[in-house]
This record gives sequence, C-alpha cells and structure tokens, in this order.
Amino acid sequence: MTHQDLDHRSRAPRIAAIAAGAGVAVAAGAIAGIGAALCSIVFDTAYPNSTFARKRTDRLRHHDPLAQYRDEAGNAWFAQSGQPVSLRTYDGLTLRGWRFDPDTARPAAHCYAICVHGYTGEPAEMAPWAHHYARRGFTVIVPAQRGHGDSEGRFVTMGHMEHRDLMQWVNAIVARDPQARILLDGNSMGAATVLLACADPRLAPNVVAAVADSAYTNVASQLEMTVSSLLHAPAWTAKPVVAWASLWNRLRLGFGFHDVSPLNAVRHMHIPVLFIHGMDDTIVSPRCARELYEACASNDAALLEVPGAVHTAEFAVDPQRYWRTVDAFIDRLFPLH
Repeated sequence: MTHQDLDHRSRAPRIAAIAAGAGVAVAAGAIAGIGAALCSIVFDTAYPNSTFARKRTDRLRHHDPLAQYRDEAGNAWFAQSGQPVSLRTYDGLTLRGWRFDPDTARPAAHCYAICVHGYTGEPAEMAPWAHHYARRGFTVIVPAQRGHGDSEGRFVTMGHMEHRDLMQWVNAIVARDPQARILLDGNSMGAATVLLACADPRLAPNVVAAVADSAYTNVASQLEMTVSSLLHAPAWTAKPVVAWASLWNRLRLGFGFHDVSPLNAVRHMHIPVLFIHGMDDTIVSPRCARELYEACASNDAALLEVPGAVHTAEFAVDPQRYWRTVDAFIDRLFPLH
C-alpha cells in the first residue's frame, strides 16, 4: 500500500464529515427559510402571498366552511342595524366594529355580548350570533380584530395581542355602564382570543361568562396540523418548520408560538364557559374542545360536540340543539326575559 493510498483513506472520513455537515447546514437553512416564509404567510396581512392577500382576491373563498350556511335574514339585519364604534388600542391602532341595540321590546338591562370573529374573518360573519343575542335582549358589540376588516394593524397574532384588544372593548363598555354584565363569544381564533382574555387577571370582573366555538389549544400545534395537512405529510415533519417559524416570530414580533396557549389559559379560568366544536372539523381538531374542557379550572364548564358539523358551523347543522344549549347556559347567568 502506497503513501498516496494511506493519505486518501485518512482523508475520506473527513470529506464525508464535511459533506454531512454541509448537508445539515443546507437542510437547516431551508427549514429556517420555510419557517420565516410561514410567518409572513400566516401573520403578515401586507405580505403579497399571505393568506389575507389570497382571500382578498377570492382564491380562498371555496375554503370558507360557512359559505354554504349563509343566514340571509341575519345578514340583512346586521347590515341595516349596526352602528359604527371604534377605539384606540394600547399600541396605537384604531380598531373598528359595530354596535347593535337589543332587537326586542323587552331589552335586558346592563346585559352585553361581544362576538369575536375568526382568522381572516370579518364582523359580518358573526351576524347569526349577534342577531340571536340581540333578540334575547343583549346590547351587542362585534369588533373587527386587528388586521381584519376596517381595523388597523399589519400583523395578526392569533390571540396574543388580540386578547388585550378584547379587554379594551370590555373596558369601553364598563366605562359607560359600570353595572354591565358581559358575555364573550368567539369563533376559532376569536374563541382563542376570548379564552386568553378570560384568563388574564386584568380582565374586568364584569365579564361573567364565555362561549368558545372551535378554539385551538395552542398556536404551535395548530400550525403543525395546518402545515402537515398542506404538505400531505405526517405531523412530525412539520415540527422543525414550526419551531423555526416560532423563533423567527419571537425575533420579529416578540413572542413564540407556545406563548399563545388557550390550553394553559383555561387552567386559570374561573368564570362559566361553554366549549363547542363540530366533530367533522378539519381545520381545528375536534380533540381540542375536549382537551380544553378537561383542563378548564372553572367549576362551571360545559362541552357541546355536534356530529356532522364542520368548522364553526354547528349552529347551522343542528340549530335547535345548538341554540337550546347556548340559551340554557346564558339564561342561568343573565337577567333575560
């Protein structure tokens, strides 16, 4: 064996190690790049390829789970009856929404409901809920969450900053009516926003109950489910992408995905809460509602699971059971007629 052969054999492991290291670096760089892109797609409303931009051009309209369940009477009432309201947030944004007076001859004194829409949604999608509560005697507020509708804000944070906005809407009601008793009702991201607000010790005690429809347990697991679904791959393959995206989001917006956890929030909730979920939901796993319900610290927690219902569509699939459950819940807590 020559010296040249020995030298070649001694260099081979080093070359292999360098190649392996380069491969890892390339893979890590690719994952980091995909993670950063994921943040822009999901959270940045101004990003040209964001979910919001695609929805504005109608490219996502066929994915709207409520498209087949339009409540024409509720939509007409919503368009005709709303009075514009607005507030300035703690970080300088103007949020806008709609106020609805009780739609009954016997309004309930000091009773208010705030209805919170979901991700990429708008106040009008909450028309069925706003209409129902107004007919029960509530004064109803339906805000547009930051970055949605006519509200200002470039970045959406899946409840991290939005729950503080919701507390400001609560404070605006209490400033006008210190005797207010307030119900918070949210769908999907709006439900997560409601749960995060209800666990915040700064929330005004005037909030006496919450309804959370189709809430996710935390942003990290929700994004893992979404990414794996889009890639048609096992959930574990999305974990490194979401982990990098979380790190990038912390550097850019100041919070990681595990910081936004309705599951952790409900462990500190003490007001009555009704969890609702459709068992055919493919956007947020139906398991989330049961996990939230079982973890909830409130002594007055209830769970409604609706077979055959897709995301936030329980009210349309089984309206009698849905509204009977909601009304039985609120009738115990509000002086309704």
